[in-house]
Amino acid sequence: MPISPYLSDLRERVGHALLLLPAVTAVIRRDDRFLLCRQAHSRDWGLLGGGIEPLEKPEDALLREVHEEIGVAATVHGIVGAYGGEDLIVSYPNGDSVGYTTIAYSCSIPADSEFVFADGELIETGWFTTAEIARLPRDRWVDRIIGDARRLDETAVAHQINVVEKAVCYVIAEGLLLVFTHDDTDILATGVQVPAGTVRDDESAAQAAERELFEETGLRGTVTRSLGVEFYDLAPFRDEVALRHYFRLEVADPEVSAVWQAGEAEPASGGPPISWTCRWIPLTQAHVLAGGLGARLGAALR
Repeated sequence: MPISPYLSDLRERVGHALLLLPAVTAVIRRDDRFLLCRQAHSRDWGLLGGGIEPLEKPEDALLREVHEEIGVAATVHGIVGAYGGEDLIVSYPNGDSVGYTTIAYSCSIPADSEFVFADGELIETGWFTTAEIARLPRDRWVDRIIGDARRLDETAVAHQINVVEKAVCYVIAEGLLLVFTHDDTDILATGVQVPAGTVRDDESAAQAAERELFEETGLRGTVTRSLGVEFYDLAPFRDEVALRHYFRLEVADPEVSAVWQAGEAEPASGGPPISWTCRWIPLTQAHVLAGGLGARLGAALR
């Protein structure tokens, strides 16, 4: 995208002198390959990313940059690390000098993504193994970030962590939150829940949120904001760690006084049909949500 008004104003004050700027970097991996890109002003390959705008959250900046640069909605999985120093000083063709301090995030994109160089900054992308990357002309910080990303993956495998991605839905209207309780199971076992479920291989976390909302409540909703991610360890109930993606969604003309029943005739986990009751509760009572489901509710209200 063109230079932001904020950065343009700074440049008017300092000219081409070195500016220290916060940034984000996307480490996008598919099996043993990483997504690299090349910009029009450089022969070197690098990782997707860019600067953080004033008042912008780093994760939001990452999602924005990926969408602006390749036209794809990414899913953030966690932080790889924070990087700075001499390796991240960049001199641009117009003479501007920038020293970036960047937060690198591990993230993914849908398998069938078609890239569109929406903002005109990129001219080429490619998927490369680490051996292939070693033979490319590349930005100096690429090896350090990808090396850390690989070590994180190896650590997870070594500890046999079973991580399952989940989408969690906050539907809020008139100061009320959409929740449900199971009809045939003790509330001490299930608690009060919001619509949530597993992200399938063929969908993004946001798509999973919209699907789960409809499947669990019968309501059609649209994701309006990504609220970030949280890890939740399900032990000792189950040997699994949930990587939860939290979203705020909107439903057109919700009937906030309604109470209705939903359920599954044939649960995916097997067993007899199950049912639950959907209703709206005041946000001031949302502390009753089960198992960390309320972890990002505050972010939904800011």
